[in-house]
Formats: sequence, C-alpha cells, structure tokens
Amino acid sequence: AMTHATFAIGNCDVETCNSFRLSRFFFVLGHFALKLLVHTEAISGSVRRATAKKTLKKQEAADKTKAANKASDGEDDEDDAIEAELGVAAEREAENERRMADISEREILGRGLISKFTPLLLRVVGNEGGRYNSNILKQSAALALCKFMCISGKFCEENLPLIFTALSNAPADDTSLR
Repeated sequence: AMTHATFAIGNCDVETCNSFRLSRFFFVLGHFALKLLVHTEAISGSVRRATAKKTLKKQEAADKTKAANKASDGEDDEDDAIEAELGVAAEREAENERRMADISEREILGRGLISKFTPLLLRVVGNEGGRYNSNILKQSAALALCKFMCISGKFCEENLPLIFTALSNAPADDTSLR
C-alpha cells in the first residue's frame, strides 16, 4: 500500500492506496483519454463528411445552372461565385478542424475530469521522495502519461523531460519500463 502523499491534497484524510488499484486506475485514465480523442476525431470526420456532402450538392446545383445558362455572357461571374463558395467551404472545414484540435488540446486534458488526476499521475511518474516502489504502478503511470502526451502537444512538451527522467532512472533490470 502507498502511504502518505498518494492523495495528499489539502487536509484530505486518505493516506493509503493499494498500488495495484492505483495502477488499474491509471490504465483506465489513459485508456479513457485516448478514447475521448478517438471520439473527437470521429465527430470531426462526420462534420467533415457532412460539409463535403453539402458542398457537393451546392456544386452540382451550380453545375446544372451553369449548363442551363451556358450561352449567357455572365459565365465568368458564375465561375467566380463557385470558386468563392468553394473557398468559403474550405475555410469552414479548416475552422472545424481547428475547433476539434482545440477541444482535444484544451478540454480533454486542460479542463476535463481527467485533468484533475494529472498531478497525482505526475507525482507517481516522478516518484517524489522515492515513495512509489511498485514497479507495476510506475509502469502503469508512465504508460498513462505517454497516452496523455499523445493527446496534447502542449502537455507533451511540458512533461517530456519527466518521462525521460523516469526512463533513465529505471533500474537496468526493469525492461518493461524501458
């Protein structure tokens, strides 16, 4: 059992935690974070497909109108309007992509429920004061941290030194962490 400082937040009474339970919890946190990222990307893909379908319908309607007015002098104006509309659609798609990236960057790890457990995860990976001796706990925490780092570039940059320190401090016989 982990003693003193596993959940030492303020005047919290919880002082001990089973390392196997905590390692399973870290696994769930990391897995859930990746599932949220996959879900966000799926939503982004469905928005992209819906936008493309809508743009295709508009383009087909414009092509029909263009074919009907083929002999008219305003052909260049219609081509310009179609190109402008396609440019707006591309801008909308880029905005949707940016919004989805922002959600994964800021919401999943920034303000979401998962972020509340990040300090605990960082404490275990950093092995503050040598308090965390369970190999499975350290391995699970390092894996969860790597999963978090896959989600957010900013989080990755901030915690890359920590993961490298944890890997370099791992015993030579602990090949599962390396």
